[in-house]
Amino acid sequence: MDNNLESDWNKLLYKISEDFNVNADLNGTLLLIGIQEREEGFKEFYSKDDKMAHINLATCRLLMKWNYYSIEGYDENKWPIFKKNKMIPPFSKEKEELLLKSSIVEYFKESNYLED
Repeated sequence: MDNNLESDWNKLLYKISEDFNVNADLNGTLLLIGIQEREEGFKEFYSKDDKMAHINLATCRLLMKWNYYSIEGYDENKWPIFKKNKMIPPFSKEKEELLLKSSIVEYFKESNYLED
């Protein structure tokens, strides 16, 4: 990971940890994005299935930036329905994590939660 991304990633994790009184990590940050994207507010408890659905939502939303997905509509529960625009290459675990971290940092910068 390049120094700027690593520095921004660590700043973001620290800020989330402080603001939400959690020990932030990649999956927790994806969960937070998924909750944000649902626009229904934070609940005190999420089942394992709910957490996985929110993490999946966040991952698809982040990969929209790279044109891997687009939203083609919403279901009856107001969950986005994603259309796969192109195949995601078989990344190594490290490359996949780097892509997600980079996309997460950009997501929070665009929302002005994390400043340059």
